[in-house]
Amino acid sequence: MSDTYGSESKTEQPTARRLEKAREEGSVLRAHGVAAGAILVTGAAVLSLGGAKLVELLELSLRRGLSFEPDRVLEPARLLAAAGRVVVPGLEIVGPFLVLMAVVGFVADIIVGGWAFSAQPLGPDFSRMNLFRGFQRLFSRAALAEIVKALIKFAVVSTIAFCLIHRWAPAFLQTASETWPRAADHAALLWGRIFLVLSASLVGTAALEVPYQVWAHRDRLKMTRQDVKDELRELDGSPQTKRRIKLLRRRLARMRMAMEVPKADVVVTNPEHYAAALQYREGKMRAPRLVAKGTGLVALRIREIAAEHDVPMIEAPPLARAICRFVELEDEIPTGLYPAVAEVLAYVYRLRAARDSTKPVPPMPQDRRFEPPPEFTA
Repeated sequence: MSDTYGSESKTEQPTARRLEKAREEGSVLRAHGVAAGAILVTGAAVLSLGGAKLVELLELSLRRGLSFEPDRVLEPARLLAAAGRVVVPGLEIVGPFLVLMAVVGFVADIIVGGWAFSAQPLGPDFSRMNLFRGFQRLFSRAALAEIVKALIKFAVVSTIAFCLIHRWAPAFLQTASETWPRAADHAALLWGRIFLVLSASLVGTAALEVPYQVWAHRDRLKMTRQDVKDELRELDGSPQTKRRIKLLRRRLARMRMAMEVPKADVVVTNPEHYAAALQYREGKMRAPRLVAKGTGLVALRIREIAAEHDVPMIEAPPLARAICRFVELEDEIPTGLYPAVAEVLAYVYRLRAARDSTKPVPPMPQDRRFEPPPEFTA
């Protein structure tokens, strides 16, 4: 299969194996705008809920830094302790905030395409250094789609921002008549709300991008008809491999039949072209079971093995053909063949009884009792 994705000649949808191979290569569905929007919404929510605490700790850190005693510079131990008193308050709030942002961005990014780890994208790709291909990517359909998406996001966010500022303009003007601490708190509250609403709107526009990313990802992985054929051939194996497997199966089947024929009770023959070996154990089997069958040379081999082990052979051409056609190896005979097979086994038991008692061999029945029903001879 070809390793390049996305071509005009690639009209077939990617198969499950193609998608799995692309995931192994690091080509996974991603909608990074969703992750960015989730980070902004989380940050806006945290700042809205804990902004006062953040300002308080940062103010404490600033006060401690401005009230630094110059004498401590001369003693390294005191200098490190003083620096810790200045930095720790800021780290107590900034550290968890940054960790939270990283977790939210990671989770939001893998929600769309799932988790996948591959070192292949980290390897050098010298094809990206091709200037001609670089210009092609710059003016490609994907680049145009990115520009359109960016313009849509800018239009949506700008419109919402304009509406919010226009609606809350009187509240912003009111802060000019308030005292300093109250005016700062009021302005921070208004800007926090605006930030939260704009972040939520960005998440909404990014969520609308997901269907396009799904389509674009599958479009990049489309396959040609030859790719599909090559994949099916790879999964099923080459014709030479199939032929070899078929030969091995036949050889194993012949070996198994060679071991099972001596255990058979009777071999029904055509007399030359077909041979079917049947076994029946009263109390252990519900019906006689086919342990070997074959035509041509295989039938000849079955007859030879039966003769070597004194297995009775009965010539019943219609019954032999019916058994070879309608019964699989190791299967019991169908109910429609019960009467004919029962007559054959009964005759075989009479033969054995005559041989054991040195009585004359009973003659082969000349009627049609060994013949199967019409539905098995069609």
